Amino acid sequence: MKLCKYLLWLVLVATAANLSAQQPGRVTARSVHKIVAAHRQLYGMSCIPMSVELVLKHHHKVSPAYYDLQHGWQNKADGSFADFDGKTLAGLKFRHQFGRPRGEGFPFDELFKVIDNELDAGRKVIISLPSGYNFWHMYVIDARTAQNDYRAYSRHFENDKPLVLEGVKGLIFGAGGTDIMTYRVVR
Repeated sequence: MKLCKYLLWLVLVATAANLSAQQPGRVTARSVHKIVAAHRQLYGMSCIPMSVELVLKHHHKVSPAYYDLQHGWQNKADGSFADFDGKTLAGLKFRHQFGRPRGEGFPFDELFKVIDNELDAGRKVIISLPSGYNFWHMYVIDARTAQNDYRAYSRHFENDKPLVLEGVKGLIFGAGGTDIMTYRVVR
């Protein structure tokens, strides 16, 4: 009898978890690692749309084969997060934040609070980080680390391996600040 009750309990828990995961708009804190491993950056300058695609794939809003944003962007050299600000794509509405000058007076504490709040809500954050001299690359902040920092993932053009960064805060401080893109599930 105890075994039957236990099995029934397991079935109910599994069913509830499955239904919860299928609720539209539900955001979870699972990692983007597997999605990043299967994703690609198709063009040398398409890291912004590549990161947006990662977030869309993470939320199962588009298929794993979706690369439309990168194909539309290709090697656009004058693009920025502003190109996605206020846009709703597949039920996610994107918002560009901290697009102010870097350097003295940059609100680091405010930036980190926004990132922490997004992670606490189960959402990821797209961030622009320095990648060589006068060059920036986009990453998706996935989680906090044990060192009170962030882990971020990305892909790079013509590189078969995912990029994994820890120590994100140090890069942000070193650059004098940065901008981010957040999103909300709208449908």
